[in-house]
Amino acid sequence: MTDLTLAALGWSEDFQSQLDTGESEATPPARLCDVHRDRVQALTPDGEITLTLPGELQAGDLAVGDWVLFDPAEQRITRALERHSVLRRRAAGTVLMHQLIAANVDTLMIVTSCNADFNPARLERYLTLAASSDTTPLIVLTKAD
Repeated sequence: MTDLTLAALGWSEDFQSQLDTGESEATPPARLCDVHRDRVQALTPDGEITLTLPGELQAGDLAVGDWVLFDPAEQRITRALERHSVLRRRAAGTVLMHQLIAANVDTLMIVTSCNADFNPARLERYLTLAASSDTTPLIVLTKAD
């Protein structure tokens, strides 16, 4: 058992407004904390659960931080809610595809060392990522001594 609430997991009125009347009782919400090929781990006020994916949903369509509704009897996702923000990067290869990193992130903490590994171009890429995903960047510099 945990002492978590939906609000402590990041639930907001914007997510609540996506639900039909009574939908959260039949298919409660859960926040994804780990995505695997054929299943996901999610957090609920009752603790961590493992959910399976419906046939029309692929693991690549989901990201850590997504909110989903699930059928408690089958432990299966019924639908994913719309995201507020999404962090994504270009996937490897020659075809232009994106790989999801995380969803529904408010603040992106960018941690970088001030030693010989400091790279302004890398920092700029991360700031661009934050700007393109509607998140607030927070830069943390370490090893300044």
